[in-house]
Amino acid sequence: MAAITIYPASGSITAKSTVCRVTVATADSNDISSYSTAVYPTSPELRYYLLFDAPVGTDDKKSYEFTPSADGDHVFNNFIFDAAGSWTIRLRNADTDADVTTTAVTVA
Repeated sequence: MAAITIYPASGSITAKSTVCRVTVATADSNDISSYSTAVYPTSPELRYYLLFDAPVGTDDKKSYEFTPSADGDHVFNNFIFDAAGSWTIRLRNADTDADVTTTAVTVA
């Protein structure tokens, strides 16, 4: 199951000044060794993005689209939350906009 972690940890982040690293782990990947020869290459490419749901009154943020490594990992460096409050980070399927996993973050 995919997971999102953030460094520094939730509660240790200050709006507009703390630079954060968001790591996605074990998301389904495009590793062709996981496809059967009957399916590959007709399977769609698996692409994701991170949606940063902001507190009320602040605009949501969105990362670039990415494909994870063969083991399902991707690192999104240098994110700065621009407002204090409760945020939700969502890993979303780029083709369907469906949530894959979420994590809550508290920003001071």
